[in-house]
Amino acid sequence: MSGPRRDAVVVGGGPAGSALATLLARRGHDVLLLDAARFPRDKVCGEGVSPEAWRILDVLGASDAVRELSPHPLRGMQLVSPDGTAFRGEYRGRERPGFALRRLHLDAALLDVARRAGVEVREGARVVSLVREGDAVAGVVVETGNERQTLRARVVAAADGRRSVVARSLGLLRERPRRRRFAVRGHWEGMEALSELGEMHVGGGGYCGVAPLSPAVANVAFVLDAGELAPAAGDLERFYREALRRRWPRLAERLENARLLEPPRAIGPLALECRAVSAPGAVLVGDAAGFYDPFTGEGVTLALRTAELAAESLWPALSRASAAPAERVLAYERARAAATRDKFRFNRLLQVAVGWPAAANAMARRLARRPELADRLVSIAGDFVPARAAFAPGFLWDLLRA
Repeated sequence: MSGPRRDAVVVGGGPAGSALATLLARRGHDVLLLDAARFPRDKVCGEGVSPEAWRILDVLGASDAVRELSPHPLRGMQLVSPDGTAFRGEYRGRERPGFALRRLHLDAALLDVARRAGVEVREGARVVSLVREGDAVAGVVVETGNERQTLRARVVAAADGRRSVVARSLGLLRERPRRRRFAVRGHWEGMEALSELGEMHVGGGGYCGVAPLSPAVANVAFVLDAGELAPAAGDLERFYREALRRRWPRLAERLENARLLEPPRAIGPLALECRAVSAPGAVLVGDAAGFYDPFTGEGVTLALRTAELAAESLWPALSRASAAPAERVLAYERARAAATRDKFRFNRLLQVAVGWPAAANAMARRLARRPELADRLVSIAGDFVPARAAFAPGFLWDLLRA
């Protein structure tokens, strides 16, 4: 069974997929969005969103829908080094702070925005393979219940996450063998000393993030190397609780009187990379275009930004009936590389620095004495100061001699 040829089929209804579908539909394109899940659905994530996301939510017409969910404001970050030294940086100069919000609610709200923009959304629709015309992607094969259907499209957009069927079918996605890390996340009610700052606690063989979802509820998620998770087999909750007590005792003290709201969930391996983020007739956005350790906590913003870049790159070619499949996607490849290159370099350097306890302790002591530098570092992580600023000689010199 085959349906009409669409302008775009978007595979995945998370932030990247919903945003791309919305932006294309608002430009008059015929867009179909498919997701194997039914919403609302949970997603393992740190659930902190950087301030830059508000700009893109405005473009989507989604800001009011997100505000109605009462997201908890995040006005900066606090980093705690292995020896307990802490520094804080704030998102100064921004009218709107970042925020923390359950993905269960955020993703459903963004999918509703896509529907209102004219996107046809099919939930419970699992893409199983791609349709090809020569070397180009020309559609997908989707299963809904017991029915299998071929859907043709001028462009297929992969927004189906780190296990992307589209990216893997194209041979573009692979694991990074030297960085096999996993994350374990839990939601707690009654955690002490929550504020309007996200937290990152370095040490214990990895790092643990805290995203306050309200004055009393927090997302507490840690990342460890794969080898450290062997004891989790068979009883993830016991492992999660014991890891917090043993590796991050200061956090465990704040959780003594708190209640774990549901069993913790794990995800991994985290580090996946793509050798390209497009192919003739297809683009990859969000985590489908590569997944990185979530240390700086801007995954949702990156998903929205790559969707924005894809829409800006695709719509001129989609508006011309004669545009070839390769022409429709090459502009996105270039735009995404230019927009993310410095930020990915910044993330890698920051992770290397905090991965050495002595270096992390020294950096925390320096930044605790220089709050203006801490603010700048956090603002780069928060996406509203360009990442290239991290490589400016003056900033690096000040950071090293602080």
